[in-house]
Amino acid sequence: MNSRAHSLIGAVAPGLRFAAIAALFVCSTLTVIAQEQPIPAELSFLNKLGKPYRITYEPWTEMRIPSGFRGDGGVGKVVRGKHWQFPVILTGIETQDAIWALVKPAYLANGWTSVHEWTSGGIMMLAHYQKDGVEAWAVVEPRGPERTTVDMVEMAPMPFKFALTAPSATPEMVKAESGDIPWLGPLPGTKFRSSALDTDPFYIPIKGTSDRELVAPSSIIKTYYLPKDGLSSPFFHVSYHDALTAAGWTIVDEYADTFIWAHFTKNGRNIWAAIDKGEYLSIRVADAGGATMDLGKNLAANCHVAIYGVLFDFNKSTLQAASDPVLQQILDLLKKTPALKLEIQGHTDNVGNESYNQTLSEARAKAVVTWLTGHGVAAARLTSKGYGKTRPIADNATDAGRAKNRRVEIAEPGCTAKGK
Repeated sequence: MNSRAHSLIGAVAPGLRFAAIAALFVCSTLTVIAQEQPIPAELSFLNKLGKPYRITYEPWTEMRIPSGFRGDGGVGKVVRGKHWQFPVILTGIETQDAIWALVKPAYLANGWTSVHEWTSGGIMMLAHYQKDGVEAWAVVEPRGPERTTVDMVEMAPMPFKFALTAPSATPEMVKAESGDIPWLGPLPGTKFRSSALDTDPFYIPIKGTSDRELVAPSSIIKTYYLPKDGLSSPFFHVSYHDALTAAGWTIVDEYADTFIWAHFTKNGRNIWAAIDKGEYLSIRVADAGGATMDLGKNLAANCHVAIYGVLFDFNKSTLQAASDPVLQQILDLLKKTPALKLEIQGHTDNVGNESYNQTLSEARAKAVVTWLTGHGVAAARLTSKGYGKTRPIADNATDAGRAKNRRVEIAEPGCTAKGK
């Protein structure tokens, strides 16, 4: 259908520099390593039971144990810590039942407890260990003939503290072509690679909408080389998710432990960010509050201004909370200019029939008027009008074009644009 969510006047911060992050050191290896890694004390009894080999070790991760459908129904547990995974050769023991008759009692005799067991579709046990300050969770199963496997996480904090400083009320002076972002720095162990201004519109996936929405006309992107030994996706995800949340950001969306989209609306700021881990660590930001400092000038010069970042639920006129910073900027303009009157306009893309688009655009324009009057603007200063899909400003044949056409505009009735 139509008009997913309007977006916002966005400007990008003029540049960036290093963020002060509380990190004293970085673990030299964050990826999974297949090697003859010593097994932890709580599993040392396996050396007597058989021969552990091809031990895979990860210094820190976050994972659901057990994974897959067996971890559903409240049985599975999300754990964080050191991760071991390996098979154990049990020479001469051929059947699954015989392996299990040996393996399960060995775990129970060495401080482990059985939390849950499965027998349908193969034997499996979720086991828990807690002794002398050590806590661990493991999935144990026979993988015959002559083999059992263990997948274990020993609970542990991250190997270093990663923190972010919240953006201040005064926009930081930074450069687009160099430096780190003062309030969104890279993980320790990464190395600066590039920095540039991207003049293409910045799109963010918004919950409650069907597509990515345009939230700013441009952005700055910083890229970093990953540590030589790599960077695990869970480590990346947990580091940024927790640090962003602690600094006051709202997590807008996440994907596969490799993408995080976030929004900062405190201290009078309106900043969007997209962070992803691919071949490089990439941090993209748009200070969407910057351009609206010239909202009055743009309105005086052009008589109307497209406002991106006014976000609605999919196919509804319900304003999302993420819209508040943009609406606040319109409110500030009205307060600073007591004689100003505005027409609030709703516009849609061309998806859906004409009648539906017209009705939706009218309802969205009225929703903005309701927000403004609810925040002290006299109703006589505002009118609302929906234009449906009749006034596109971009090509509706592309996703990007449709995102531009889904918008709210403010217009000054009776205004004559300069130069016309």
